[in-house]
Amino acid sequence: MITFSDPKEIYYLRNYHPLYCQGEENPCFDEWSENILELKNREQTTIDLWLKELKDHLKNESFAIAVIPSHSSAHEISGIRLLAQKLAKSISEKVTDATGCLKRVKSIDKLSEGGNRELSVHLESIRVMDAHLIQNKNVLLLDDISTSGNSFRAGKELLLQAGASKVKCVALG
Repeated sequence: MITFSDPKEIYYLRNYHPLYCQGEENPCFDEWSENILELKNREQTTIDLWLKELKDHLKNESFAIAVIPSHSSAHEISGIRLLAQKLAKSISEKVTDATGCLKRVKSIDKLSEGGNRELSVHLESIRVMDAHLIQNKNVLLLDDISTSGNSFRAGKELLLQAGASKVKCVALG
């Protein structure tokens, strides 16, 4: 169960195994890993599947939901953002849609293709918009895949500086 009192830095719903590992097809690639890739492609049935999975892990608490933005400043409507928006609508009396609060203002190299994962890269390229949506609220910060955790650390730091009460980081894989 995901709660804001849980001390875990990042809560992972599932394990993610990339399709390819060192140029070879990964024998550990499984159905949940495929579901994450399908979410990246904004497939509606997969968004619905992850919506159910997320709801099964959430405690009945009020919060705002934000997402880690894509590596590209031009790519605002990601699968993870669509999922978060759908979650906010499905339990609207308890959840504030703050999916536009974190915005990538400067594109970075794609992390899955060897981009720099350092915390400073994220802090320098992400800004908080519409801070009123998260002020004095618990924030569920959602991302599809977390490897180093630095995009989460940056997002959490920025949201807390902008007035969020607590930030719980949740990765699908």
